[in-house]
Amino acid sequence: MDTREILTRFKGGTLRREHAVALLAGASPVVAPPVVALPVAALPAAADREPLPAPAPGPVPAGGDGPGAGAGMPCAVVGIQGRFPQAGDLEAFWRNGLQGRIAEAALPGGRRSACAGWRGHFLDGVEEFDPDLFGLGAREAAGLDLRERLLAQSAWQTLESAGYAGARLERLTACDGTARSVGVYAALGPAGGALPGTGRRHTAPPASRPGPAARLSRLLDLRGPSLSVDSGDSSFLTALHLALGALRAGECAAALVGAVELRLHPACQRPGAGEGVAAVLLKPLAAARADGDRVHAVIRSSAVGHPGRAAPGPQHGRLVGRALAAAGLRPPGTGPQPPDAGPQGPDSGPQPEAPDAGLEAVGVALEESSRTVAALVGDAGAVTGAAALVRAVGQLRHAVLLAGPDRPAPAPWEPARRDDGTVLPRRALVSVPGPAAPADPTDALDAAGPADAGDAADTADGTDGTDGVEGVEGVVLVVEEAPAVPRAPARTGPPPGTGPAELVLLSAATPAHLAATAGRLAARLSDDDGGGRDGGPAGPDLAAVAHELRLGRAVLRCRLAVTVRTVAELADALAGFAAHPGPGTGPAGVRSADLRTAAGPPLIEGLEETRAYVAALWQGGRLEQLTRLWLAGVDVCAVLPAHPGPAAVELPATVLRPRPLEPGPGPGTDGAPQ
Repeated sequence: MDTREILTRFKGGTLRREHAVALLAGASPVVAPPVVALPVAALPAAADREPLPAPAPGPVPAGGDGPGAGAGMPCAVVGIQGRFPQAGDLEAFWRNGLQGRIAEAALPGGRRSACAGWRGHFLDGVEEFDPDLFGLGAREAAGLDLRERLLAQSAWQTLESAGYAGARLERLTACDGTARSVGVYAALGPAGGALPGTGRRHTAPPASRPGPAARLSRLLDLRGPSLSVDSGDSSFLTALHLALGALRAGECAAALVGAVELRLHPACQRPGAGEGVAAVLLKPLAAARADGDRVHAVIRSSAVGHPGRAAPGPQHGRLVGRALAAAGLRPPGTGPQPPDAGPQGPDSGPQPEAPDAGLEAVGVALEESSRTVAALVGDAGAVTGAAALVRAVGQLRHAVLLAGPDRPAPAPWEPARRDDGTVLPRRALVSVPGPAAPADPTDALDAAGPADAGDAADTADGTDGTDGVEGVEGVVLVVEEAPAVPRAPARTGPPPGTGPAELVLLSAATPAHLAATAGRLAARLSDDDGGGRDGGPAGPDLAAVAHELRLGRAVLRCRLAVTVRTVAELADALAGFAAHPGPGTGPAGVRSADLRTAAGPPLIEGLEETRAYVAALWQGGRLEQLTRLWLAGVDVCAVLPAHPGPAAVELPATVLRPRPLEPGPGPGTDGAPQ
């Protein structure tokens, strides 16, 4: 008798409470279906069989990134962005975690609900989208469903935060030289959840319509592998696991992994349900360090597996053991590892479970999972793993352990040490569904009312497919703090204002975007100390700001140029333009142009002679000529080296200007989940 039948009989009055409790607690074994033995052809004895031929070794790309060559190759998180309930950005999400805030609220106005008065964890403004940022018209924007719109905006901001939205993106090349080699791995909840329950009909998309990941690849012109994943709560971590494999196999130079979950349709809503959107950009750690990227954290390894019909608890322990072994970490009690064994691949044989007491011995003092993020995002489906990773990365970066189910208040995170005093890197596990919490078998009975006995049975036995713990694929990541960067020597150049002038270039989709982005950048430069990297300059560096804007941002049709000698001068100029935008109306020295109505790119754009000419202008410091070419529509940044000398900075993202749009096409004809 399964859980559904137990609860159904209990509610129908044909099963006494004590009998139901005993059955739910496992006192009465569940009878498994009989196993039918099928006849198979007899095989010859082992001694009579010829051994299978060994596979011929194939060529491995330079750098050891070929198939099977990088099972333990660490990968860096070089970009990370997201929106969560009552947290419009990751800074707000971190503050919510520090304050122990429960981000639960009533259903936002305008949404339909099947249950009045229920509360959950919701995003605001999910129907709003900024099509101008992507150069989309109304019809094209309407072709994207709400999940794809939110994911596209988060992906754009992630690329910008990593400095890979412009010229550097072109230099991310595959082994065969393909530019813009970025894989896209999208984790999305059920499509019906993204359809508001308006009662009106929705046009079914054509059967050949590409998946969300493929559409995002096309929208951003990314040319690596493209894969959409839906494995329930583990969708994001499963997608990330696949992205790690692609990076280690040399299939792409970087990987963009995103997740989104919406609960718009009443059929997808219930108390405690959650929403969110997030994305990360990954690169091999060696490549990230060689390129001078900002590293937020390092993913050492991952392990994935489904428990089948078995209980998920033991499966989680085995996955932890496999992930630690793949990272080359062996907690005490898991058996010896030869000194030259190195990291273990996911298929290197059965791995012992890692005892909790031994995790701290290898620097693991934290596990983020569905339980630890429940107060912040609720039951967030596909985005659960993304919230857990974001929370883990924040704690690694700040060296602070946040409050959680097993920790009453935030605390400093002191690193572990070996017996010889060597300091170990701070490490965390990120898992979905994570370690099981103790459960009372009577909870399901107490929660089951006459109208929801079936729903309670679904939740208890995991047959929902996306929301129950049983039957959910498990994933475990080993995440490590970013490696220390040697501190750069103090600047010994001329005093501010006496050095060479810098040409600062900015572009955006529309004049309104340009003015708003200029204002946001001015505020950051005025109030912040420049956002230098760990180990980089402590204060603002004008050259670094100028280089990051030239190389890390997409070149769009509305443009600004200004030549300055100090960061303070740049902040004043940008603030003045934000207050009085437009050609000829801004402050002195700031020039701008709106090229949206131009017939097309200049005739000299894209010619090798033009590239040589522009490169010579940069070398000769001809800033006036470069300014004129930039405002005439020439991409003067394409010839610059992708990673120049000055330490890069993390600048605020381009301002989005979303507006309400009609929901995009749904999976069916009536807006109901399929």
